[in-house]
Amino acid sequence: MPEKIKTNIYYITIVLLLAAGIVLRILFYAYARPFWNDESALAINLAGKSFLELFMPLVHEQVTPPLYAVLCKFCGLFIEKAEYAYRLPALVCGIAALSLFWALAEKTLNNKIGKIFALALFALNYQLIYYSQELKQYSCDVMLFLAILLSYFYIDKKIFDRKLFVLIGLFYAVSMWLSYTSLFAMFVVFILCCIKKPKALTIFAIPALSFGALVLFVKNYTTDAVLHNFWDNGFIAPDFSNFPLLIFNNIVFYFPDFSWKIFVVLLFIAGVAYLLKYIKYSENIILFTPVILAVLLSYMHIYPLYIRTALYLLPVVFLIMAKTFEPRFFYKKEGRILAGILILFFAVYTFKTDFIQILQKKYYRETTPQLLEVYKKESKDGDILVVPHLSAINYEYYAKKAMLPAGNVIIINSELYEYDKVKNVYDTLPSGSYYVLFTHSGDKGLELESLKKYAMTQKNPKILSDEFDNSLMRFEK
Repeated sequence: MPEKIKTNIYYITIVLLLAAGIVLRILFYAYARPFWNDESALAINLAGKSFLELFMPLVHEQVTPPLYAVLCKFCGLFIEKAEYAYRLPALVCGIAALSLFWALAEKTLNNKIGKIFALALFALNYQLIYYSQELKQYSCDVMLFLAILLSYFYIDKKIFDRKLFVLIGLFYAVSMWLSYTSLFAMFVVFILCCIKKPKALTIFAIPALSFGALVLFVKNYTTDAVLHNFWDNGFIAPDFSNFPLLIFNNIVFYFPDFSWKIFVVLLFIAGVAYLLKYIKYSENIILFTPVILAVLLSYMHIYPLYIRTALYLLPVVFLIMAKTFEPRFFYKKEGRILAGILILFFAVYTFKTDFIQILQKKYYRETTPQLLEVYKKESKDGDILVVPHLSAINYEYYAKKAMLPAGNVIIINSELYEYDKVKNVYDTLPSGSYYVLFTHSGDKGLELESLKKYAMTQKNPKILSDEFDNSLMRFEK
C-alpha cells in the first residue's frame, strides 16, 4: 500500500476516534441525570455560598479545589438548569483532554499503531467519559495533568522566551488551585528539568509561591471518617500485601466489561520493560516517573492510588501500554496484524461498556427529584417524610428545588442496613402516615430490602422502586 494512503488512513482513524470521544461525552452530558449524593453535597455549596466563600472550608466534607468550584458556580450564572451548569466545566475539560492526550501521544510514542491504540483506549474509556459529565474535579485532574506533562516539551532554556516562561509559570500556579493532582505533574516536570534542563528551573519560582499559599489553605480542611475510610482503601500497606488487590480493583473499575483483564497487566508490564530499556529518553522518563510517584504517594499515605482518585494517572497508563508496540517487530507485517487484532480486541470491549451504559442508558443514577415530585402529588397534609441517613444530602439539595415545606420531615441520623436495626428505629416513630425517600446508601440493596420488609409489615404499604434501587415507600402506623 502506498505510503500516502497509509498516512491518510491513519489520520482518518485518529479523527474518527477523537470525534467518537467528543460525541460520547456530549451525549452523556446531555442526559442531565440528577445529581447523586456526592454531587449534591458539592451542589449545596455552590448554590448556598458566595464566590469568596468557596475559598473557605465547605460543608458536607467537600474538598473540591476552590477555583474549580468557582468555575462551576460561574456557569450557574448563565445556565438555569443546575445539572447542565455545574457540570459544564467537567465537559469542557473532558473534551480538551482528548486533544491534549493526542498531543502527548505524539510526543511520547513513535509507532502509529501504538498511537491509535492509546487514543482508542482514552477516547472510549467509560470512566473518562463518565467523569466528563459529573460535578467533580476529576475530569479537570486529567486535563491539567496532561497539559502540564505536555508543557515540558516546550520548556527550552536554549531558546529563551521570557514571556513563555512567565506564562507557563502562571499556568502552573493557577493549575494547583483547579486540581490538587496537578502538583504531581509539576513534580514530574521539575524532576525532568533537574535531569535534562537545569537552567530552566527558574520557571518554578511563581508556582512555588502559589504552592505555599495552597498549603496554608489546605490546612483548614477536615474530613470525616467515611472519606478517610475511602482513602484508606487506596493506600499501600507497609509490606505491600494489599498491592495486588489494589491493582485488581483499579483494573475492574477502569475496564468493567473487559473479560481478559490479564492482557491489561501484560501490556502494562511490557510497556514498562520497554521504558526501562530506553529510560534515558525524556519521553520515557515523563511516562515512567508519574507511576513511581503515584506508588510512593500511596505507600506514604499521602494520596490514594484508588479508582476515581487515580483517574489523573489513567492516560499515562494507556501510553505505557501503547509502548508495547514500539519494538521493531510491530513495524513488520506480522507485527502490524497482531497489533491490529489487539486494538480491535480492546476497542470492542471498551465500546461495549459505552454502549450499555451510555447509549442504552444503563448508567447508575439516583432519582431524588422525580421521587420528590411523586411525593408532592400523592402526600396529604399531616403526612411525614422520612429520609434515611445517606439519602439526606440528596434530599437537602432537591427539596429546595422542589419547594417542599420544611416541616413534617424526619432525618434518620444513623446508617441502618439490617432489618432488626431498621425495625428498632422505625418502631419508635409515632403513629401517622409516612413516606420513606430512599436514594443513596453505602450498601443500597441490603438497606432497601430491609426498608421494604419493614414497610410491608405496616398498614396500607405502597412501594415505588426502580432498577437502580431508588424507592419511595408509603405506610401507616
